[in-house]
Amino acid sequence: MSYNELTRWIESGQTLVPNLLLQNYKKIGLADTEFIFVLQLKAYIDKNVPFPNLALIAENMGIAEKDVFSLLHNLLQKQMLLMETKNDLSGKVEDSYSLDPLYQRLFQLMERSEKKQPVQKQEKNIMSMFEQEFGRNLSPIEMQTIASWIDMDHYPLELIESALKEAVLNRVYSLKYIDRILLAWEKKNIKSVKDLIQQQTTRPPSKLDKFEGSPETEPAMEVPLYNWLDTDPDA
Repeated sequence: MSYNELTRWIESGQTLVPNLLLQNYKKIGLADTEFIFVLQLKAYIDKNVPFPNLALIAENMGIAEKDVFSLLHNLLQKQMLLMETKNDLSGKVEDSYSLDPLYQRLFQLMERSEKKQPVQKQEKNIMSMFEQEFGRNLSPIEMQTIASWIDMDHYPLELIESALKEAVLNRVYSLKYIDRILLAWEKKNIKSVKDLIQQQTTRPPSKLDKFEGSPETEPAMEVPLYNWLDTDPDA
């Protein structure tokens, strides 16, 4: 490489690709070709060319110009890209591309991820609680059942813990048993531990009967609890 070639290489500038974009472009809905097109746009924007000639980008990417127009159209439709028209300091109208919508998608993705992490930690904790009370490791199916209580049924974690305690007090180590308790509570519009306590204070205690037809269960312990599974419609 000659000195002049090195100078041209340095003067051509550099495009910095955020690792966040590199690692998550698929998650925000960019296809591989769309990602390369975005990088091409970013390279021109970084060189203060906010509205580059798409024919040049097509040449850089080695694809037809009509395919570049198609990429541009798709990104505008998916609201990953913004095309703006505004006046410069001299009053001249100029067009430009903005990657702000794409960065906004990345921000929303990271925000959702941060909110999900504490929930994942809580899920892991409640799995450990079940294993501790059952005295064994949970099977994959059992883990899936507990996860469905959280993700699909949207039972509060504290309510699941309370149902587990009800089962343990009766020495019934079965997720089927706990599931029926949760369903009974749902039918009685019990959505929190506060609701559960209020319900307990407004009805007389009884013995929680053992469920029939569950080979996983052991004989129920004679503990005075509330029979959440009775069929009395007035209860």
